[in-house]
Amino acid sequence: MVLQGKVRVHILRDILLLVIPVVAIWYVLLVGYEHSLTAQASLKVQSEQEKGNLIIANQIENAFAQFVADLLVVYNSSEFSEYVQKQDEQSLYGLSRLFVRINTQKDYILHQRFLDASGKELAQVDRSPGGLISLVKENELEDLSNSDLFLKTKTLAPRVLYVSKITKEHETETSITLALPVYRGSIFLGVAAIDFDACYLFSFLFAYQSSLTKELQFSLVDSQGMVLLTGDDSCQTLGTNLYALDSNLHNQLMQRDYGTFRSGANVYTFQALYPRTSERLSLTQGRVRLWTLVSTFRIDQLPGLTESFLLMHPLAKYGILFVLLVLGSAVVVVFHLRMGDKQQMRISSLISNYASDGIVVCDADGRITFCNQSFEQLSGYSQHELIGRLSNRFQRQIPLPGKPTWITQRSGHLLLVSLATTEIRTKRRKLENTVEIYSPSHWTPCTFLEQSTAAAFDANTSLASAMRLPSIPPNLTCLSFRLENSKEIGTQLNQTERSKFASDVTLVLARLTETPYPVLCFSFDFFVVLLPDRSPSSLTGAYIAGLLKNLSSSHTAKNMDLSIRMVCGVSFLPATSATLVDLIIDASLASRMVNIAKNERYLYYSEGVRTRYARQRSISEALKDVFSTNQISMYYQAQLSVETGTICGAEALIRWQHPTLGNIPPDEFLPLLFEMEEIEQLGRFVIQNVVHFLAEHSTLLLASCPTFSLSFNLSARELSNPALLDVLGSLLREFRIPDQLLTVELTEHTAVEDLASTNSMVEKLHAQGLSIAIDDFGTGFSSLSYLLELSIDTIKIDRSFIFKYPEVESTTIYKTVLLLAKEVGAKVVAEGVETEEQLAFLREIGCDQYQGYYFSPAVDAPAFLEQVKKNIRT
Repeated sequence: MVLQGKVRVHILRDILLLVIPVVAIWYVLLVGYEHSLTAQASLKVQSEQEKGNLIIANQIENAFAQFVADLLVVYNSSEFSEYVQKQDEQSLYGLSRLFVRINTQKDYILHQRFLDASGKELAQVDRSPGGLISLVKENELEDLSNSDLFLKTKTLAPRVLYVSKITKEHETETSITLALPVYRGSIFLGVAAIDFDACYLFSFLFAYQSSLTKELQFSLVDSQGMVLLTGDDSCQTLGTNLYALDSNLHNQLMQRDYGTFRSGANVYTFQALYPRTSERLSLTQGRVRLWTLVSTFRIDQLPGLTESFLLMHPLAKYGILFVLLVLGSAVVVVFHLRMGDKQQMRISSLISNYASDGIVVCDADGRITFCNQSFEQLSGYSQHELIGRLSNRFQRQIPLPGKPTWITQRSGHLLLVSLATTEIRTKRRKLENTVEIYSPSHWTPCTFLEQSTAAAFDANTSLASAMRLPSIPPNLTCLSFRLENSKEIGTQLNQTERSKFASDVTLVLARLTETPYPVLCFSFDFFVVLLPDRSPSSLTGAYIAGLLKNLSSSHTAKNMDLSIRMVCGVSFLPATSATLVDLIIDASLASRMVNIAKNERYLYYSEGVRTRYARQRSISEALKDVFSTNQISMYYQAQLSVETGTICGAEALIRWQHPTLGNIPPDEFLPLLFEMEEIEQLGRFVIQNVVHFLAEHSTLLLASCPTFSLSFNLSARELSNPALLDVLGSLLREFRIPDQLLTVELTEHTAVEDLASTNSMVEKLHAQGLSIAIDDFGTGFSSLSYLLELSIDTIKIDRSFIFKYPEVESTTIYKTVLLLAKEVGAKVVAEGVETEEQLAFLREIGCDQYQGYYFSPAVDAPAFLEQVKKNIRT
């Protein structure tokens, strides 16, 4: 009983000194986490509001642009021109018939009317609430000389657009009026006006909010702060004044076009809407904000909007603390009851069975008492074969940072892993058990062996010993195989399955090469095979290509076929390398420098390979902070009319001038950016630069050529990134870049890889006012039929075809593309033109434009602008 009383005292003491302080710390952490969740939830909701505002604004602006286009159909029609030239009953009757035809086709047009110079209606066509079209009789036409429509429109200059406020036609119908003054020369003839259904213009607001699963609210307000429409209502003018509800709202909305701010318990996110006109129409006041989209939520709504469990159930943290208190107390009780060591080991063993790393438990003598399934996969041995054997029989540790260790598999091949050990001792510090954890290696042959050399470790002797080589043969060939689609395989297999996969690859390599030595597996991606007595001349490319073909056949795992893609580097001892370590490093370097883009699958090591590898590493290092320097810039290569020789466009190209590495071509650093997953940063850089260039110099460029277009390239990964396309759309709206002044170039491979996806993307880009071009045409696909399926504005024929001129293949592809271009309404640009003979050929066959060194290489912005100015002067 005395002993039990002491145990109770110790338990109570440990709970007070250990458990309660831990629970208090957790309380502070949970409160801080709750505040952090609130801030993150607010940012998440704001992001969704900004996205919604952007989408709705784009749709409304597009619908408004359609209204403008409908008005221009009337304004530019032959009937209207005939009436302007001759105001008589016949021409007025023709104009009325035009109104009826248009009303019949456009169900969102409510009224069309024409007012004479005095403000009296001469012609009017109405759509009744039931949808019937009627021509208003002459005796029912109104005198609108004192209307806001007539008084304001008659003072406007030609091609200046009048936009009315939104008015209510009757209980279920609202309208907005667009009008243009009509002149014959300087004589004012009247006003052409169309009343459109405002519900159609704003219908997307209701549709978008209805599609949301969250209760986000979107409202449309006019310049006076009156709510015109909310996403909860299909089309009803509410009349609430937001500025009266919150005085801070007016100042915030007027200072910026978009943004987010908090006022009291409300958070507002807004986006200004500007009309989109065409054919150089303008508004009375210039760039006018018609409406503003406003989305708001209260801070107390965040739990429901984000569905965060902790925010929705704030009392849950006290439940968590109670559980911690109970668990902590239970741990103290269990500790003081001194659970047996065997039971603890059994629990650890059960847990380790689910670990993805290989786990081995050894006794004090180093004999294995337990191993999990992952280690069975790594070693190839079953658990019953390993228990009772010495652990060091299956592994050879290397005294380097990270504790690299060679595991000798049952097949005799070697697998490099990282080893971590944990010792379990009794209270008297006596060693009882050792837990060994074998994790996948992340070393490549280069990094592992270079690290060994830097640490003054005799890697040659260690490797020979691990491979049980009594001596290194005088002639030795090394094949270093690298798994090129490692990321793809990694997404399909878990760590244990990848261990089995790597073991299978080593067995296949040993069988195919018939090597007498163990295959070395560095990580799951690098496999090294050594072949004795093979001279460089005997190891032909056909032999290596055959090995790669066999390796690329499908492998089965998890009841599915895996297609693996391998590349190979080759080195020779003593022809290219002096030692065993150098031999493996050199072959590994060669495998790293295989150029997949040029359809290479294998590469023999040479000093040039090492030079390229060193340069690649330098470029990779320089890329880490290149966007914070001024080393990268945009160059521009002119595109000229074949017929006139004048500049009619340009292509924006990225250039990198490094202070020590010199000029670094895009084909050197772009693949590295893809590997580093920094291509989005490059995309943002290019988009921002080309848009700012156009915003600053569009007047000069359009003066040079009214149809001038600046093109730039986007990769498939960039085009599939919604964030980049949102940035592009936002900048186009911010700087009001005219339609068709900017062209996005897609490579032929990107365009054809998924036609349905490409068509959808092209439609989105066209909707933002961008032109689309197919770049490097003719390099990848023999069928040209896909051109008929894509809405393409420009086809750029790859430079390789003009280089081959006058070969038959070159002339045929040009003539064929020109015929297809006429079918799809696209223009054709020839790339890489360098001689007068090539240009003469293009002129003869009727090619539209060309670019190339014949006129000029790509130059920096000032030099290109000088070319444009010279083009204007000549």
